Amino acid sequence: MYIPHETQRNSAPLRPLHPALALAMALLFAGCVATPKPGTTKMAPTPVGVIEKVEQPVNYLRRTNLNSEVPVFIVSSRNLNDKLIRGVDPFGNARNDEPVPHLAIADVQVGEGLSSEQIYRESTTEVKRKKTRLKLREVTITDPLTDVDPWATGNEGQRHSSHQWMQAIRKQLDQSRDRQITIFVHGFNTHLITNTEQAADLYHYMGRNGAMINFEWPSEGKLLGYIADKGNAQQSTRLFRSMIASLAEATDASRILILAHSAGNPIVVNAMRELRLIESDLTAEQLTDKYKIDRVVLAAPDMDVMEFFNGVFDRFYELANGVAVYASPDDKALRVSSFLFADTRLGRSIGQLKPWEEKVLDVADGIEMINVSQPERIYRVGTGHSYFHRDPWVSSDIGLFLYELDTEQRGLVKDEGDVFWKFPKDYRERLQSLGR
Repeated sequence: MYIPHETQRNSAPLRPLHPALALAMALLFAGCVATPKPGTTKMAPTPVGVIEKVEQPVNYLRRTNLNSEVPVFIVSSRNLNDKLIRGVDPFGNARNDEPVPHLAIADVQVGEGLSSEQIYRESTTEVKRKKTRLKLREVTITDPLTDVDPWATGNEGQRHSSHQWMQAIRKQLDQSRDRQITIFVHGFNTHLITNTEQAADLYHYMGRNGAMINFEWPSEGKLLGYIADKGNAQQSTRLFRSMIASLAEATDASRILILAHSAGNPIVVNAMRELRLIESDLTAEQLTDKYKIDRVVLAAPDMDVMEFFNGVFDRFYELANGVAVYASPDDKALRVSSFLFADTRLGRSIGQLKPWEEKVLDVADGIEMINVSQPERIYRVGTGHSYFHRDPWVSSDIGLFLYELDTEQRGLVKDEGDVFWKFPKDYRERLQSLGR
């Protein structure tokens, strides 16, 4: 099979999915498995920032009972099943046929059978063969929302601050060091079990601070569901937008962090873009004060570069205090996606941006473009698409970004005239100096 090295930047329609290309996607995209069993998710490699004692939140784990289950809050637009999948998953892989989301709370076990000391050691040191796994124990669906448009943006009377799910988040925030909410938005070909366990892993490395939400848009969880997944992601934009508005108003959160991966990125960018257009009379400062969005991570974004720039032109980034885009020229999954859509994908746009696009990014305050090719050459994580949590250099930078360090403080460098920051070869040594 031949895939062109470069594709033309245009709005050509989706190309037919030929059998050879389907086989290539089977080999390239991450997560191409049947519904996983709970407990198959391994703890991610320890970020080098944690090893070098730069990232501080994980240090709180020493004073935590790590054997306790961690809560993950779920907002799902998937359909409900008649019976539980794998004994824990109440959702299917199709869209919910109602306009209201399902709200649930999951309990995830970290390191079953291991001592708290063992879990802490694997969380903070460079252990290559980790025994710690994440295991989804239970998913409890809360009372349904009854309004046809339950989280209508701009309607101050429909935030459901008294709903049990919102109250549970408030209680979690009351018990935390900071009133922060982190939202994980998964990518293509995934399942609720893995997504929820991965969200719990992220929450663990953030020092189990605040509340973690898994935004479960309906992925079909299979290779040939790629086109359906892209459509479902697009359909989920409004729900995500409304969820942000509701959380900001009903939970008394001090800040909201967002981490999106792959096909989940357009949901986030377009939701923020729509909120910026709806609130066109507000300043950037008023927007961040109202919606509480602090930092946004767009990891390996599977979205058209021009779609992203439409969001930039409409100033989506003004809803946040910072947006970081992580990209790799060696992302094999996005190479296939670029071929399918006959365009450049944002997560593989290094060296492919036009001069006017680079100029726009130079003046867009708060957007960081980050090239992860250097750490990927060292760690070679699978297809080069899941580096946000499997590559310890990249996961380290994401953690430092979320905790409001700027690019130079995080040890990144930029060549003159380039819009992309990059990891220098001595990145680890730079972090060592920061950790002293």
